[in-house]
Amino acid sequence: MGPGQRWESTKRSIYLWCLAVAAPTVPVVMWLRWEEEPLLRATYGLLTVVLLALFLGLLTRQLSAAFAERTVVTVVPLLWIVRMFAVLYLQPDLAVAAAAVNQSIGPGFVILAIVAFLALPARQGLLLSGGLVLTCLVLVLPRVTGEFLRVGVSLEVIGLLRVGVTTAVSVALLFALATLKEHLAREQAHAELNANLARTDQLTGLANRRAIVERLRAQLALADRHGRPVSLAVVDIDHFKSINDRAGHLAGDEVLRGVAEVMVEILRDSDVVGRWGGDELIVILPETSAEAGAATMQRVLDRVRREVVIATAPGHLAGDGPERPVTLSVGVAQRGPEEGQDRLISRADRALYRAKQGGRDQVTIDGVELAEV
Repeated sequence: MGPGQRWESTKRSIYLWCLAVAAPTVPVVMWLRWEEEPLLRATYGLLTVVLLALFLGLLTRQLSAAFAERTVVTVVPLLWIVRMFAVLYLQPDLAVAAAAVNQSIGPGFVILAIVAFLALPARQGLLLSGGLVLTCLVLVLPRVTGEFLRVGVSLEVIGLLRVGVTTAVSVALLFALATLKEHLAREQAHAELNANLARTDQLTGLANRRAIVERLRAQLALADRHGRPVSLAVVDIDHFKSINDRAGHLAGDEVLRGVAEVMVEILRDSDVVGRWGGDELIVILPETSAEAGAATMQRVLDRVRREVVIATAPGHLAGDGPERPVTLSVGVAQRGPEEGQDRLISRADRALYRAKQGGRDQVTIDGVELAEV
């Protein structure tokens, strides 16, 4: 499961818990306050249906977390605005209206702003939550102004103004936090990209020499801990210099990429393949004997011979003239007891040299007996 899938799963779980609490709570609030807010039966009734539908959709995986987010940040604000209008202008008792705004509607706007910043990029979250704050002020100010002109400053007037100010401050803080979060996420992604580039060969996309050394050291440590075999294969593309000389360096690059693609397709996920330097590749084969490693590399060699070709006429590209298959020479060595990585690489290199001396286009296992290492 990738990071994106894990984050989607985490959000789904969070939303399910929130909806499990909110869906039954909304009808209770409606029952407690419907006499004071007659319109509450319509708005909260619809809200209950929406929340239940989202809960069931997420639970059965018929809906994505992103769809639930979009629904919440579009439907719920509209219901909240309708409720606030009804409380302020259809409820003649300002004390009742102020209590509803302070105890429920105002905190609800803050919760919606939090959801907006969780579901949307910082600037879009600011637009949505800022729109909610503006709407809140537009609805509150006429009622507050009328009450102020009629009776002057009262606890209800102060309470309603406090809701607008508190909501605006909350949105500003949320925007600052969301902006900081996005900045940190970008910095982390940039750092991860740089770390990946530092360990990746840009031509083939394989691990580079530095990464191979790190992975080999880690595999040898695991082998020591668990007493399991590790083999190493060193691969050389036969006559690679002549490929560059006759067909050009671009053709040589294509050959390298083609060989790399074949190796990635055939090798296991647990195997590590990288570019050691020039036309030389290296493969770490965990939990693999020399014989099993040689058999795997033979499959690689056979596949390369069938699928990776080079034009034999100078200036021609593959498919545009006479072609010959690309072949590999491969040396395989199995790590001996407590053998260091330099010694293991040296023995695999020695096996590669024997493959070249034997006519190339073959896989050779290091001839040294493991007991002698």
